[in-house]
Amino acid sequence: MKLAIFDLDGTLVDSMGIWERLAYDYLNDKGLMVDSNIRESLKEYSLYEASFVIKERFKLEESGEEINRQLEETLRHYYENTIPLKKGVVDFLEYLKKKEIRMIVATATIDSLANSALCRLGIGHYFEFIQTCKAVGIEKYKREFYDLIVERTGVDPKEMVLFEDALHSMEAAKKLGIKVIAIKDDSAKKNLVEIFNIADLVVDDFIDLSLEL
Repeated sequence: MKLAIFDLDGTLVDSMGIWERLAYDYLNDKGLMVDSNIRESLKEYSLYEASFVIKERFKLEESGEEINRQLEETLRHYYENTIPLKKGVVDFLEYLKKKEIRMIVATATIDSLANSALCRLGIGHYFEFIQTCKAVGIEKYKREFYDLIVERTGVDPKEMVLFEDALHSMEAAKKLGIKVIAIKDDSAKKNLVEIFNIADLVVDDFIDLSLEL
C-alpha cells in the first residue's frame, strides 16, 4: 500500500449519531412531522446536496443555500467542541506514518468542519490533503470522486486502501480496484451483509489493526 484514504465521519471520528438526527431535528423544529429515519434517504448526499433535496421534498421557503447554512451552523458546534476520535485512530496513523505510507482524508463533510475536527483532535498533520465533495463538486458515491484522488496523488488504485464505514463509498472505490477496509459503525448496521461481501476486511475499530499492507 502506498496511499491510505480515510473517510472522516463514522471512520476517524464518532459523529454519525449527530448526522442521524440532523435533518429530522431541523424539520421537526419547523413543525414538520417527518420519519425519524429520514437520514437513510439522504446519506449518499453531501450536506450541500442534501440541503437542496430537503428544500424540494418538503417545499420549504428557504433556499437550498440557506438550509445548508443553517445545517452547517448546527454541526459547527459539535465539530469544533465535542466530536471524539474513534478507538485506536492515533496509534494506527502513527503505524502508517512509520511505514512511510501516504495518507489523505476523503469526506462529504465540508472543509471548514473537517479541518476544525482534525485540528482539535490533533491528527490533521498526518494527512497530505482533505478532499471534500463540496470542494470538488463530486459526491462520494461516484467513482469520479476516487478518479480525482488517483489524478491528484499519482498513485495506482491497486496500491490504495480505503478505510470507510459507508457502503456507497466502498462500492464507488471498488470500481477502480481500490482495496477496502470497512470500519464498523452503528449507522451502517443495515448494510452489514453487503459490506462483508464487498470489503476486503471488516473490523470493529482500529485497535490492534496490524495488517500486511
